[in-house]
Amino acid sequence: MRQFLFTLAFCSFFITSFAQQGNLSKVDRIYYTCKIWGYLKYYHPLISKGSFDWDEKMQKVLGITAKYQTYPEFSDYMAKWIYYMGEVKPCAGCKQRNSDEHFLENFDLSWTQNRLFSDELKKTLKNIETNRFQGNHFYIDQGKVGEFIPKNEQPYLDLNWKDEDQRLIPLFRYWNYIEYFYPYKYLTDQNWDDVLKEMIPKFLDAQTKLDFHLVMLELVVKIDDSHAGLMTSVLDEMPYYNYLPARFDLIENQLILTEIIDSGKAQQQDLQVGDVLKTINSQSALDLHNANKKYIWGSNEGVKDRSIYHTLFMGMQGPIQATIERNGSVRTVSLNLYKYSDLSYAKTEPKPKWTIPNDSIGYVNMGALTIGDVNQMMSELIDKTAIIFDLRNNPKGTYKAIAKYLNPTDTTFAIYTKPDYSYPGKFVWQGEATCGEANEEYYRGKVILLVDENTQSHAEFTCMSLQTAPNVVTIGSQTAGTDGKVTKFPIVSRLYTAMSGMGVYYPNQQATQRIGITRDINIVPTADGIIAGRDEVLEKGMEIAKEEIAREIAEAKAALAKAIQDSLRQDSLRLDSLRRFSLKMDSLQINTLPMDSLKIDSIKVDDN
Repeated sequence: MRQFLFTLAFCSFFITSFAQQGNLSKVDRIYYTCKIWGYLKYYHPLISKGSFDWDEKMQKVLGITAKYQTYPEFSDYMAKWIYYMGEVKPCAGCKQRNSDEHFLENFDLSWTQNRLFSDELKKTLKNIETNRFQGNHFYIDQGKVGEFIPKNEQPYLDLNWKDEDQRLIPLFRYWNYIEYFYPYKYLTDQNWDDVLKEMIPKFLDAQTKLDFHLVMLELVVKIDDSHAGLMTSVLDEMPYYNYLPARFDLIENQLILTEIIDSGKAQQQDLQVGDVLKTINSQSALDLHNANKKYIWGSNEGVKDRSIYHTLFMGMQGPIQATIERNGSVRTVSLNLYKYSDLSYAKTEPKPKWTIPNDSIGYVNMGALTIGDVNQMMSELIDKTAIIFDLRNNPKGTYKAIAKYLNPTDTTFAIYTKPDYSYPGKFVWQGEATCGEANEEYYRGKVILLVDENTQSHAEFTCMSLQTAPNVVTIGSQTAGTDGKVTKFPIVSRLYTAMSGMGVYYPNQQATQRIGITRDINIVPTADGIIAGRDEVLEKGMEIAKEEIAREIAEAKAALAKAIQDSLRQDSLRLDSLRRFSLKMDSLQINTLPMDSLKIDSIKVDDN
């Protein structure tokens, strides 16, 4: 009996395995067509020259292979199709770089040797890799710093989203852009091959124009990049993005109103700072936010939570029924929603570029400081015990000018990876960023950097530069994790996106993308602090600055004590002078240094 069961199980396994090896589903057929189409587009010597209308070829292949239901049939056709593209001649210039120059985390062509493919197809694909295209690519343009930009793509001014094959064109294009040229593909939450398998049915099932654009948005979000997004008038023209007249943020796992946007409309609806939004139309507000995250582009959860105000009411029409908690009491209210353009924003006074809250501490608002301001700013703050640089905003290219004052010598603060266009999918370590210069009179005080989720892209790059100062501390919460130059390009006409176009790393090759800037002290704002209008990150910065002042005073007092003892045999006049100065230092109360003159609210920046 046991032998019979074993035989039955073996036969069942054999039949299942055979079926898996032989049967080809529609999704798998489109999946491998997409991978082979993109591979040939960037590797085949003739196709890479632009010898064919490659989108047209894609649609013909999809139509012809639709009748094939097994891998052998599919493999046989694809091998013949590639053969008729033309002879792949031996490539004398296809020499590999040294292995230590390559960054290979994104590279994997093992799928070309899939055991389900025929030997002929595997051999054909391998031969193309060995003798791949070299030179100026028809479909690839390079940006100023070597980042990938697609070119010579048909714009499809009137893409027929109702046509199944045409709906797949943006999917095929974009998926292969990321597959071969996105520097951070290896960091995405979801394996990029799995993304393709998941998204194919969604593209096939899109029933309306809005459905199609939402599926495209979901695809772009999959790269986990705060630089990404989908720029299209379709979502804006439809009643999709709507807002309350007050901003709220996710603090301590609660949706707390943190800022009144339109005071008139907020007052009409009795909305106040500190209100906690509990439910929307009988659904948990937090659950709705989490469900919408598939449409929110961002490198990490902090960035996606930062966007909650813009996405929570996606697709909703007011009035909505909501429950709001205030001071422990929960009430049900009816709230109107508004288009962004219908809200009246109160004008606020511009914050100072820098301030001196007391004689020993300087504060710099990096979002307002310009390059032309740096010399004057540093001349006023150079003698301070500590300088606080607030990077929770959008700096204006000042890092090099500031670093000249903070560093005793020039220093490398970042290194790059860029696509190897001679071997798509591979990247190379190429280039570095430096700051500072030889300066014996550099600033020797405490450098304090303030960061949070609004510290994004150039702000993170600036922070990396300032972190090279000899006496520096970085305070705050996880930054946006979105480093590298923004690369913008159309997928098809009127359907634009962007991505981080080059890899940016610390000199030790530590990534910043998704992870964010290295911090020394982690401070996350609390609900109580937000309601009270406190800036807890800045408070911590001031605390560190005061500790630095106290340390300097302690060291000076110790030096004075030693000088007094050494001066016991000196003249009494000098001794009395030293004692009087020591007593004066004793009277300085560090814990009472004023902060009132440095009332800085949290700075919010637009995602773009």
